[in-house]
Amino acid sequence: MKYVNLQTGVNIDLSGLTNAERVFYREALKKFHSNLSWLAFDEFAFGMRSPIYKGRNSHREVLKDPLFLALKDMSLQLGVQQGVIARTVSQGKLAHA
Repeated sequence: MKYVNLQTGVNIDLSGLTNAERVFYREALKKFHSNLSWLAFDEFAFGMRSPIYKGRNSHREVLKDPLFLALKDMSLQLGVQQGVIARTVSQGKLAHA
């Protein structure tokens, strides 16, 4: 299982996800594809019920987690699509609008 964002070139291997994480990821994909509001998506993806925190002992572990990375990319993409975040053309980086 992989997460791929063709617009940004982000490619994340999700083959190591647990069953619960796979279910959560699929739900996040549904919300992403339905164009859920950026803030509502973030509340779902990064709220206290998110499995990205389970079994993690540090902030760094969460930031390196493949599920977190995929959710963060989806969040940023929603922000761009909804005009909340602007992509700078020269650098390909994201900036708050």
